[in-house]
Amino acid sequence: MASVDDIVDLLARVRERSRGMLINLEGKYTAVGDLHGDLATLELVLKEWEGPYLFLGDYVDRGDKGLEVVTTVFQLYLEGKAAVLRGNHESPIMNIEGGFLDELCEKLGRKCGYVYKEFEKTFATLPLAAVVNRKIVALHGGIPLREDMTPATLAELEKIEGDLTAPQNPLAFQTLWNDPCPCDKYSPSPRGPGIWLFGRDVTREFHKLHNTAVVIRGHTYVPQGCAVHHGGGVVTVFSSSAGPYQKTKPKVALVKNGVEVYDAATKNSAKCPEDVDVF
Repeated sequence: MASVDDIVDLLARVRERSRGMLINLEGKYTAVGDLHGDLATLELVLKEWEGPYLFLGDYVDRGDKGLEVVTTVFQLYLEGKAAVLRGNHESPIMNIEGGFLDELCEKLGRKCGYVYKEFEKTFATLPLAAVVNRKIVALHGGIPLREDMTPATLAELEKIEGDLTAPQNPLAFQTLWNDPCPCDKYSPSPRGPGIWLFGRDVTREFHKLHNTAVVIRGHTYVPQGCAVHHGGGVVTVFSSSAGPYQKTKPKVALVKNGVEVYDAATKNSAKCPEDVDVF
């Protein structure tokens, strides 16, 4: 395991390379959904699937190898082999109860609080979304909604600034937390206040605004490891079989001008359920 000094140095270098809240990518990517401390699946993906990689967030909490997963992902980023987005678990809102802080204390001892503060600062600099080849939007949670309940634009996400340690900005917060629903418009989310379920009309309008085709996201646990929503306008990929997700069949997606989902282990094309009610 890396030393405290090595971890702190790694995090500082990630912050130095910050590219803002929205990044633009070109080429073909292997997209990886929530890992939640699942080092075995991450190692499988790196062995069996070609980079560059597009990580959709939630590297820590719930599984017991969060430190190893997140430092590996960050090292790939620094080597130019991966794009790394923020998930809702890259936040003190989740890490205190979710297990990552406890994991750091078990592995690093009395310096765990100091190291966690460095992680907090680093998580706050990670981008909220990426646009791949101008056609595919990648984010962790979902399409954020303005106060008038119309979809926010990517330009609005790009302009988000300020202290994002525990994001108070409603568009940033929703990008990390929202989910699709098998509905037309929107409804409050059972996840809690300030979070929304967005429907087909929201997805359609979002893609019309940006001339995009698919939103690829993680965030939502589905045992099959993937789901398709809103006629293919949204695709969920889940890649963890750690902790409470041991029955999951982890998936990855190849992203270029479209999104193709595959079983991470067998490399077979995945049959993803459509318009599942995630709650």
